[in-house]
Amino acid sequence: MTKQQKIGACLGGVCGVCALVLGWFLYSAYADYQAALEGDEEEGTEGLIAAKEKNNKFYTQSNPFPSTDSINQIESNKAVYASWIDHSVVLAARGDLPPPPSDLDGTVFKQSLFEQVTKMQKLPGGVGGRICADKFWFGFDQYLGEAGKTPERIELPLLHAQFIAITNVVDLLHSSGVLEIRKIERVAVQMDDADDPSRGGSRRKSGKGKTDQKAEADSEPKHFDFNLEYVVRASAFVKVLNGLAKSPRFYVVGDFSFEHEGESLKSRLDRAASASAGGGSSSRGRRGRGRDRDQEKSEEAESGVVTNPETTPILVRMKLSVYDFGKSKAYVEGMLDDAAKDAAAGAAKDAAAPSQKEGK
Repeated sequence: MTKQQKIGACLGGVCGVCALVLGWFLYSAYADYQAALEGDEEEGTEGLIAAKEKNNKFYTQSNPFPSTDSINQIESNKAVYASWIDHSVVLAARGDLPPPPSDLDGTVFKQSLFEQVTKMQKLPGGVGGRICADKFWFGFDQYLGEAGKTPERIELPLLHAQFIAITNVVDLLHSSGVLEIRKIERVAVQMDDADDPSRGGSRRKSGKGKTDQKAEADSEPKHFDFNLEYVVRASAFVKVLNGLAKSPRFYVVGDFSFEHEGESLKSRLDRAASASAGGGSSSRGRRGRGRDRDQEKSEEAESGVVTNPETTPILVRMKLSVYDFGKSKAYVEGMLDDAAKDAAAGAAKDAAAPSQKEGK
């Protein structure tokens, strides 16, 4: 056998081995493909063809949705969610404003308003020993004072609610240690055509529809907005926010800002900077100017501008909203009693459960 024949035989053997390996891989891939399509009885696997036929049969010949279990679960979730909403509204409505008396008159309301405002004017504070300046009418300037008018009957429900809300807020500010109340502004309530008496209630319906619409409107949450400005120390301001949060009445602080009363820190620093710039050409050394700056910093610390805000009053501007959820006192008390009974029954059931297990 020549050399060329030997090389040809080796190459032929290698090609044969490669062909056998490729054939084996092709056979294995085909076998796996067939097993995926038809499944394997020995391994208990289901093929793609059988799964596809089952899915087609499931979606075309049966109606799995909605099932009875899913409907029952949805109804159960709706009941739990509705109960949670009712309980949340009851908790938020504990401090709802009382309704005005049915026989409330404009003259009687103005007299009561004047008496209550006079009492609030005499509360102790930081303005000559009182909480406000002279002739401060707590947001009712147009009904009190020299040019005060008597409110119309149609205005009384809103004025009565705002009056009670303001008296409660003033009591909270006074109990928290506010030094001075400078501004209480009643934000105008936005009414639609159905509630605006000046437009005749064009969208109101007659008969039963009118009654249902009025009942639905009365049960919807309402809010009364006020803009407040008062002078307070930092610790008392924290008491004000905590008092609003702990109150059973539903208060919402929209936003607030505050600034230091008297000479601000910026003006003091600007004055110190200008003084140091003016004395730059002095013959004093750096050590002397350094002692002066240290003295200025110590004076600022002693004045309480930086390190002790307790000694520096601040002017707070706050937007406050008082919400009313339209729930009667009897409704709220009844719902709270039911919740208390349910809680007591649940506690008794939990307490009886260990004894029953021991008996078994």
